[in-house]
Amino acid sequence: MLTKAWEEIAATYQDYAGDRQSIQALAGLAKRIKGSPLARGLFAWTSMFDLCIVQTEVSEHPYNGPLLRIAPTSSDQLEFTYEDTTDKTKRWRRTVDASDAFPRLLKFLDQLRWFPRDVLDSLSG
Repeated sequence: MLTKAWEEIAATYQDYAGDRQSIQALAGLAKRIKGSPLARGLFAWTSMFDLCIVQTEVSEHPYNGPLLRIAPTSSDQLEFTYEDTTDKTKRWRRTVDASDAFPRLLKFLDQLRWFPRDVLDSLSG
């Protein structure tokens, strides 16, 4: 299985001993997803420090379907990229401060209607 349990993903990031805020933010993001209703509707794996999120379990590598990739681009920023086309110039992309990781994820999930708004609203407070 390519996708992993959220507990395993959170543990991967929690084992990081460095001081990059962007990677620490990924640890916090995985932990928040693990403890929320999002864990039942989001599936993920890691690739180095990138967090790859999909809507269904994936059993085989390579995976060529749509995914949200959250990647540390500097010590304190993350890049959210929705990979739904092979044309890299047409992909939705946002760069945010590490501290804005969870709000940006919720906004993405709302924009693509991956979850009902009431679920997302309950998590944004």
